[in-house]
Amino acid sequence: MLNIIKVLVKSSFRVGMFLVLFFYFAPKTPLLAYDVIPVKRGGELFGSIKFMGEPPPNRSHQVLNNPEFCGSAVLEETTLVNPENHGLKNVVISIEKIERGKKPLLSSLVLENRHCHFVPHVQMGMVGSSYEIRNSDPVLHNTHLYTESVTLVNVAMPASGNNIRKTIVKKGIINAKCDAHKFMQGWIFVSDNPYGAVTDQDGNYRISDIPPGKYKIGIWHESLPLQEKEVVISPEKETELSIKFPVR
Repeated sequence: MLNIIKVLVKSSFRVGMFLVLFFYFAPKTPLLAYDVIPVKRGGELFGSIKFMGEPPPNRSHQVLNNPEFCGSAVLEETTLVNPENHGLKNVVISIEKIERGKKPLLSSLVLENRHCHFVPHVQMGMVGSSYEIRNSDPVLHNTHLYTESVTLVNVAMPASGNNIRKTIVKKGIINAKCDAHKFMQGWIFVSDNPYGAVTDQDGNYRISDIPPGKYKIGIWHESLPLQEKEVVISPEKETELSIKFPVR
C-alpha cells in the first residue's frame, strides 16, 4: 500500500511539473495561421501619405546618461515630414484579414541600438517571425519592449554584448524603449499576414501580389489618429490609396 502511495505521489509531482513548465513557456496566444500559396493575377496597392500644413514639432530631450556619446540633446523622430512634398515617413499601411497569399519577404527583423536611437524607428513584422535586438553603441542600453502595458522583453544590453533573439507570437503594436535613455523609442507593428508597408521619406508605399478582393486598410502612425479605408483590388491592376493628414 505504501509503495502505491509513493508511485501516485511521484506521478502527481511529474504531472504538476509538466503543467507548470507547459504554461510557463507556452505562448499566451497561439500562433495565427497563414497559408503561403501562389497568387494568381494579383493586384497592387500604392499611394502616398502626406501631412499638410505645419507639422507638430519634434521635442528635444536633454541627455542625462552618456552625453559624451549620445550628445547633450536628442531630437525625437515622431513626425518626419519631407518639406519638399509633405510626405510623411514611418506610416504603417496594413491590409486586414488575408489568410492565404504570398510568402513573407522577411522571416527575421533587427532592432538595433545605434547612436542612442532605435534603428529602424518603425518596422513591420508578422506573427511567427523573429526579431533580434542588437547594441552597436559603446555604452550600456536597457531595451524594454512591451505591448498594452505588458512587458515582453526587459534586458540590459552592454556594449558589444550578446544579441537577443525572440519570436513574435501575437499581433499588435510593440513599443520599444530604453530604460537607460528615456528619449529612445521605436515601434514594431505586428500583423498576421505579410501584406503591409511602411512609408519612405517621401511618404510613399507599395504592396504587391495581393489576391483580388475587397479589403479593409489600416493606416497607423504613432502620433496620429488611426484611419481605416476600404479598397477593391482588381486582378493585375494598380489601386491607389492616398491620405492627407490632418484628416478633416
